[in-house]
Amino acid sequence: MPLDQPKEGTKKRRVIQILDSPDGKKKYKNEEGFIPTSRDYPGKALAFDYENKLIEDFLQSRMNSDTYIWKCAEASVSRLDAYILLTGGELSDDVIDAFVIRLCNKIETTDSYDRKIHVTRPWLAQAFLEGNLEMVAKRMKENVSQQKFLECERILIPIVSSGHWHLVELVREETKFYHYSSINSPIYTADAVKFINKFMSFIESNWGLGKLEHHGLVSVTVPQQGPTLDCGIFMIEFINSIVEKRSITISKGDCAKYRAMFCAALLYARDSPFL
Repeated sequence: MPLDQPKEGTKKRRVIQILDSPDGKKKYKNEEGFIPTSRDYPGKALAFDYENKLIEDFLQSRMNSDTYIWKCAEASVSRLDAYILLTGGELSDDVIDAFVIRLCNKIETTDSYDRKIHVTRPWLAQAFLEGNLEMVAKRMKENVSQQKFLECERILIPIVSSGHWHLVELVREETKFYHYSSINSPIYTADAVKFINKFMSFIESNWGLGKLEHHGLVSVTVPQQGPTLDCGIFMIEFINSIVEKRSITISKGDCAKYRAMFCAALLYARDSPFL
């Protein structure tokens, strides 16, 4: 299917807030489709020249939810998703999914990545937290098979709960889970514990491994976001830092740069979704 071919079905109508002028004033437009009146965006001065060129070309197109800048058999990112990513809005599940799919492919095909690190799709934790047993079994089969669980040293599991993206990392050798959240709150810690308990219970009851050793949860001190919608940006960078085995250095002042970089990466890979 061509990238710009509309989805079948009914469009969802919602109002979004977008940057509409260089001075940062905002207006509300409807999702039905619009062409931005400005080529400026928050990370423009921080992006590389090739990224700016990709984004400037993109900003001359109509932004709607049924044409795509990136698409593979399993996921797609619409022009509207990409515009919201670029201009400071909340990252959609599809944007997170796209980056997980691309990263997993790099891990499997690039020698510089450690193949004993695995990243699950964002739907896995959601199925556990919603208590959908049929979906849990399906998502576990797709995301963490028994063989994958036993082979991998680290499993990274994105979680979206209470409107917030955060991350759980299982380090098997240490029999510990580590929790990374750009907002420190007992709410998100409780959501992580709830997921971990359900996850380990599923493994014990479905894989015949016997009673597993208790896995504790450690909250990791990580950079915190401001009063923004940047939790998805922080979580993606937490994942990238762990996979690339480097320190987590993202700060709230970096988010505009990362948004431009992530948007350009999807635009660059539109004809080869796994780049």
